[in-house]
Amino acid sequence: MWPTLERTRRRILRRASPRPATCTVAGAPGDVAATPELNLGLGRAELERLGLALQALLGPDTPRPDTPARLEAALAAAFERLGSNGQPRVERRPHALYAPEAWQLRLADVDPGAVEALRRAIRDGAFEA
Repeated sequence: MWPTLERTRRRILRRASPRPATCTVAGAPGDVAATPELNLGLGRAELERLGLALQALLGPDTPRPDTPARLEAALAAAFERLGSNGQPRVERRPHALYAPEAWQLRLADVDPGAVEALRRAIRDGAFEA
């Protein structure tokens, strides 16, 4: 079973677009260009950690980011606070109420530092200031 998965992974990575999937920060902050586009998929547990991190970063008056529109607004405000001009797009799949869900984040023109802060928030549940 594992050789089949490894073969599939190699085939997918070979056909991947030339854009980097991960971002690393190197050099001075002014030297780093924004990421053209980044797609992240989140499950319910990651979404909950990200929601708590966004509410902690943006303050108690922030509505709970439990809909795609609210999550987009919270991410845009967080990117602005982190000094990035990122444009988030959020989609929830499937669009049913009682089905296992996945949330897809599409981030355009986000600075690598903000992407790294977002990944830490998803993983750890808090933005580091």
